[in-house]
Amino acid sequence: MPSIVIIAAKNYNKGNNKLLLEEAKKAFDKVLFVPINKLTIVHKNGTSKLLYKGINLLDFDACYPRFGSTDYFMGEAVLKVIESSKIYSPVSLKGYQISNHKFYTIQEIAESGLPCVLTSLSASPQSMESIVEEMTFPLVLKLISGFGGRGVMLISNKNELQSILDTVHLFEEYITAQRFLPTGSTDIRCYVFGDDVLSVRRTGAPNDWRANISRGGKAEIIDGNPKMEECAIKVAKLLGFDICAVDFIETDLTKEGFAVIEVNFQPGPFRKFLGNVVPKKMMEFIRAKIEKKK
Repeated sequence: MPSIVIIAAKNYNKGNNKLLLEEAKKAFDKVLFVPINKLTIVHKNGTSKLLYKGINLLDFDACYPRFGSTDYFMGEAVLKVIESSKIYSPVSLKGYQISNHKFYTIQEIAESGLPCVLTSLSASPQSMESIVEEMTFPLVLKLISGFGGRGVMLISNKNELQSILDTVHLFEEYITAQRFLPTGSTDIRCYVFGDDVLSVRRTGAPNDWRANISRGGKAEIIDGNPKMEECAIKVAKLLGFDICAVDFIETDLTKEGFAVIEVNFQPGPFRKFLGNVVPKKMMEFIRAKIEKKK
């Protein structure tokens, strides 16, 4: 009687999670949905429990964490407990820690020798000057705390840069800078499910240089580039994910013809364009994984 608990973000997307729950109920006999802010972690006599309304979530066969950077402190604690238990999760503590920091994500990928976009980290306006000299304009600035296309800015000249840096410094935000590679507001998202990959082309809204669906773009399933999909699997394993999304841009600046720009450990399903395809694959993969363990 396979069971799964889905731990959602404090401010979860009702539409996405409704679709995920529908597919979970098809793949599992017992399904429980829990917002992370409703959890209690208890440590007693050398054992730990994740409690929700008196239920110990560690008694389930599988757990799919769907929380993000806004739940970081509690999320980190929850994953530490999960990793010390027998419950299966497709998300590792290491991956969660790294992927919630855009710079560390790219740093980890670069150090492994996989293709990625030139990226730098800055904590002050002054330290950005040397970065600009190496990258030149235009360049892309990303807030470390940004997600879903928010906190991502295309900077065309030094005046624009200074204005943004003054604001960022005022709010004590860390930022990363990436080389801008014109791609016609398109990128490729590779959904990874273990050794299986679903490739999706994302196209930005008219007059938007970003390929974000949440900002009005669109998505379509495509026949993937085998080398890109192989790279996505390597990135997922490097970070400790069985399920994630690896975002690429196609460019001639790398010998592979593509570069990683971001990794998302709780990717949205793009339900408007892909329906239930992604949640179905997620739940079927987790079900197969726990059956293999038994």
